[in-house]
Amino acid sequence: MATIFSETLTRLRKGAGFPTAYRFYHDNGGAPFFKVSYRNYLMMEQGRNLPVLGRLARIIMGLRIPERTPQARELTLAWLRTMAGEEAYADMLEPLFAQGAPANASSPAEEALRRTLAEKKFHISESQILATVASFETYKCFFVMETDSGVWTAEAMAKTLDIKKAAADKALKSFLKVGLVKAEGKGGYRSKMTGQLVEYPAGPAFPREVLAKLKDYYKRLETESPMEFGTAGLVRADADALRGFFPMLKSSVEASYAFNTTAKTKKSAGFFVIGRVHRLWNF
Repeated sequence: MATIFSETLTRLRKGAGFPTAYRFYHDNGGAPFFKVSYRNYLMMEQGRNLPVLGRLARIIMGLRIPERTPQARELTLAWLRTMAGEEAYADMLEPLFAQGAPANASSPAEEALRRTLAEKKFHISESQILATVASFETYKCFFVMETDSGVWTAEAMAKTLDIKKAAADKALKSFLKVGLVKAEGKGGYRSKMTGQLVEYPAGPAFPREVLAKLKDYYKRLETESPMEFGTAGLVRADADALRGFFPMLKSSVEASYAFNTTAKTKKSAGFFVIGRVHRLWNF
């Protein structure tokens, strides 16, 4: 029998781009990440089981929902309502949350964008991630294969990225082994990700060394590439209130994918779009 929590979880899971419970569970790393079996997780979506609070936090991370944002609050409140029961929640808990509830930061346009992107997401697995970060040259090859619909050979890849042919060949073969590309023609490879938004597992599912490599690669890309556009601002705000802005910032960066092209044009190039919020000092 469905519960408020199970219905909310299922809706948010689909909205995050995971069409099935099976994909959500395994694309996030399975038991090592959720700390429960797939059967136990499925029972949560069926309304037959309710996760403990620590596992609820894991589910929120798996949904790629930033902490203390409207969607995280929605799922947490659904958990509380299910745990306490409607009557007890209304009498004892709801009054505690009635004041100061943050407004939903998502506009209708942002919701429409989120739904569109959810249908085009490619959830990359741990083995696939490990293959893409083997080296900086390999990561650059991965970006090309992620965003292009054509057939690539090691020679063409090496020429485009100004890297050694041996490095390009090694990268393409590793992508084939983990299922990111398929072989086509003589020495050619075609991407399985083209036209989709590649989404990585939640932070805790990442090995630390992988995160360290990605941070280094991002820094190198940012340092080595000329800036096309920049904007920045200083703002003093309440830290919790500002979290309502994080989903908007995430949506703005993801909106750049609306301009993605999978075929070469006269001015096509790779662009590194960044969205960040830095804490300066408390006052």
